[in-house]
Amino acid sequence: GPRAAAAAAAGGTMSGAARAGPARLAALALLTCSLWPTRADNASQEYYTALINVTVQEPGRGTPLTFRIDRGRYGLDSPKAEVRGQVLAPLPIHGVADHLGCDPQTRFFVPPNIKQWIALLQRGNCTFKEKISRAAFHNAVAVVIYNNKSKEEPVTMTHPGTGDIIAVMITELRGKDILSYLEKNISVQMTIAVGTRMPPKNFSRGSLVFVSISFIVLMIISSAWLIFYFIQKIRYTNARDRNQRRLGDAAKKAISKLTTRTVKKGDKVQ
Repeated sequence: GPRAAAAAAAGGTMSGAARAGPARLAALALLTCSLWPTRADNASQEYYTALINVTVQEPGRGTPLTFRIDRGRYGLDSPKAEVRGQVLAPLPIHGVADHLGCDPQTRFFVPPNIKQWIALLQRGNCTFKEKISRAAFHNAVAVVIYNNKSKEEPVTMTHPGTGDIIAVMITELRGKDILSYLEKNISVQMTIAVGTRMPPKNFSRGSLVFVSISFIVLMIISSAWLIFYFIQKIRYTNARDRNQRRLGDAAKKAISKLTTRTVKKGDKVQ
């Protein structure tokens, strides 16, 4: 009766869990595999390094100061070409320094004798495309964007649709060094040359972390499902054993209540 139904229900629950568990795990595994290539592709694009030579002509100094920046990086959508020009920073807007180049009022003062010039801008507040397009609108031949995080290396900028203008990123430290000269009205010349093509990385640190976390999550879910499965199996086995014992006891009681009679030889059977 009811107890047998309970045992059957427990068995049905266990069977359902046994069927549903692997299905859930397979679905989660497929989801992880589908996300994994995307993460890896985004983190492993090839890029070109930029070799940058900077010449600073300080007033009263006979020999110009020169230094080299080896950690520059061309933008993904930038032409990979050499360029040379004088470095210019945006003019202040209403008396406030404009280092970002995001404001529609961003302007550059280009001396009449300058044929080619390079805009120096800081990363942040708007997209790389907006910064580069604004400098291109004012006829810059190149844009050098310096990072806004002191401990971070240059990244590969994405800026589709910016045309033939060259775009390069450098570190925050080097960018602020150059800016300090420009703020003193000291002339800075820059030459940008193509460095080394860096092939895509097959396995990035971010991808490794993502896969590790996914594996741990799958292991936790698998362990939880196995624990649930064995608990249900034990419950089902105990319910079945109890039901069998009750049936056996009921059979014994029924047999004990039966009327017995000893039949002797010669008795009439009714």
